[in-house]
Amino acid sequence: MNKKTLSSKKIFAIYGIIVFIFLFVFLSIINPLTVYDTDDWLYIGQFRKPIPMIGHWNPIKVFPETFMPVVSYLGVHYIMPLTHNYCLSLTLAHALFGSTLLTLYFSEFSLLFYRKKICSLSLSIIYGILFIILHFIAYIHSGNSNIFLIWSEDLTCFYNYTLSSVLCASLVMHSMSYGGMKSLYKKSTLPHKAILAIWLYFAIFSNLFSSVILAAYVGTDLLFNLIESIRNRHFNLIKYCSCNIINLLIIIIWFLSNFLETTGGRADDIGKSTLENVPLTISLSLVNILAINVFITALGLVVCILWIKKHDFFRRTVFNFIFYLFLSISYLIILSATVEPNYIYRAEVAIDILFYLFLALIAALNGLIYISKKYARLLIILSGTCILLFIQPGKVFFSYNNSNISYKKCEALMEDIIAQFKDAEQSGKNEVALIVPKYDVMYNWPLADFAGDNIAIALHNHGITQSLISVNEIVPSEEKNSQLGINEYELEENLKKIYSVVLVK
Repeated sequence: MNKKTLSSKKIFAIYGIIVFIFLFVFLSIINPLTVYDTDDWLYIGQFRKPIPMIGHWNPIKVFPETFMPVVSYLGVHYIMPLTHNYCLSLTLAHALFGSTLLTLYFSEFSLLFYRKKICSLSLSIIYGILFIILHFIAYIHSGNSNIFLIWSEDLTCFYNYTLSSVLCASLVMHSMSYGGMKSLYKKSTLPHKAILAIWLYFAIFSNLFSSVILAAYVGTDLLFNLIESIRNRHFNLIKYCSCNIINLLIIIIWFLSNFLETTGGRADDIGKSTLENVPLTISLSLVNILAINVFITALGLVVCILWIKKHDFFRRTVFNFIFYLFLSISYLIILSATVEPNYIYRAEVAIDILFYLFLALIAALNGLIYISKKYARLLIILSGTCILLFIQPGKVFFSYNNSNISYKKCEALMEDIIAQFKDAEQSGKNEVALIVPKYDVMYNWPLADFAGDNIAIALHNHGITQSLISVNEIVPSEEKNSQLGINEYELEENLKKIYSVVLVK
């Protein structure tokens, strides 16, 4: 192996370490991940078999429901002995895992540009930094409480949607950098093949919203290979299947995952008015476009127009991206219409589309810069985002909890809950009436009236309580709001701020 190769590996390693440190600091200090609501308590403390389970509440959510409790367990057993703080230990554990996957995602972007010789090593890293920045400024409209592309409304959604999407998008970029799944498999060593098999498994069985990233990529490749063989008049079904066996297996298993999900409790709980909801879902998808940072939209339009003028539009790569987007958007509209129309404008779902758009945007920008370096000045458009930060300045980013309360309040709430359980345990009781803040939301969400067992099991499984103390009642209390400094209307008001142009009801 030559010195140049070693040098590039070292540079990418350093870049990856810097990105990881930044992300870890962001997720643990600047905007910490925290256990807060009913779903979080459920999934940090209860393990599932790491296989698709017919009839399970979420049959195919293997990745999030396997790793969320595992990471929580590791945090409690290996970090808590050092911190002596349950809440902080969970935050650090999930920040470490989240930072690792996000670093893989952002690094694969730069590696794609370098491996495919789209640009130089230095430019690939610069584009990688731009890619990261776009994720953080995607929805900035003011200087206060903005969502961002790797944001989720709670820790559970961070695993179910954000990290699942990141896992799938990383795999797609990894495949692209080797020329496709077929080429990747052929070029891989046996250990690499094993890693790819595990990667594919968890990507497909992660979340239907997220796995469409992979399905759109593989489906587009299959479609264009079919069109090419028919156009050249040498189509043979057996030959086509043998030449595309890996992609066919992936897409078949993905369709199987869609079928398996329909057997679950969550699917039974979903309305059956898909066709009726399609117009509303399409309207909300258009609203999401309006919600994107106006300066990103302006840059995208300018780059698109200039690129079309300077390049040949009719090329395979362009049509690939058009179909990635078409298939992804079509599927997400149908899925959102089936589940709940407002899913289509959630950041956790928008990343499935914006991933491809940002990839195409930066590739097109690189094409312009290749013609003339003067086009690099187009990036000045994004600096307009700084002006937006002076509008209602405050806490720039929305917290990783659906009440948008501070980490200290989340920690105080958790410590208060733990104290109530420990008081009951020390008094020799086997049950407790758990007093929680009162929220002006149905079921008292985010600490719902059915949260008791979730909290009790998590605390017992993590060794916080020695015995399993059942919760006979959840008691919402305004006094607890005052004690913890949590406004009972805070959740409703902050949900309205999630999107500057969307009122979440």
